[in-house]
Amino acid sequence: MVKSLLYIFSFLVLGEFLKEVLHIPIAGNIVGMFLIFFALKFKLIKLSAVKPASDKLLKYLVLFFIPYGVGLLAYYQLIQAFWAYIAIAVVVSAVITLYLTAIILQKFGKNG
Repeated sequence: MVKSLLYIFSFLVLGEFLKEVLHIPIAGNIVGMFLIFFALKFKLIKLSAVKPASDKLLKYLVLFFIPYGVGLLAYYQLIQAFWAYIAIAVVVSAVITLYLTAIILQKFGKNG
């Protein structure tokens, strides 16, 4: 479990480091997620190496959304002023995500 957490946090730190050094306009944790995805895809690390910690983190995933909920409350007046634009952005991004997910599943998913 500790070893798998070390893998996950190492990729998080590496993503943050690359973001700062290369001035990437993407959050460091997202860069780290891409890095761990490619490391798993190209079998640089085994899934069994990160699975114990990832399963435990997924079990408590809902707790990681609490800070975002608090952030929404902190920006209530801003959200109130631009709620229509935010609603449109959420709907459009959800439709695009569903569409792209369907395309990816058709292309790479197993049929049957």
